[in-house]
Amino acid sequence: MPSIVIKPDRDRDLYVYWSTVVEAPVAWGDRASMLDHLTSEFRRHHPGAIPDSISDPGRRLDRADLNGTSAAGGFAFFGRWDDDGLIYEQRGILPRHHLARACELLEAGQDAEVWDLLEPFEDETEVRRG
Repeated sequence: MPSIVIKPDRDRDLYVYWSTVVEAPVAWGDRASMLDHLTSEFRRHHPGAIPDSISDPGRRLDRADLNGTSAAGGFAFFGRWDDDGLIYEQRGILPRHHLARACELLEAGQDAEVWDLLEPFEDETEVRRG
């Protein structure tokens, strides 16, 4: 499960392609642009293959609409509507309600300002910076 789609808000046409490797958003956009992105990614990684029910780009977005996340199987818990936050670059926890704002900051090249949105890990008093 290197990447999943997370829908930050039920009522907003925004989808975030979240890398579980770097623990951060790597792409975001409305449904149409995310569908294009997912389709391109699938074709790049699986030339000539036909998507199954888990990897099909449209179904991934449908799962995100329904559950808050495209994650399935044993990882279906990751990014669900009731998931309070996501580990961000091993720096701290990005609360789910700040995910859209984090993408806006990243889009503007203000990566370090995303750190201001984070909460420290449970056993720490500060967010890891720089």
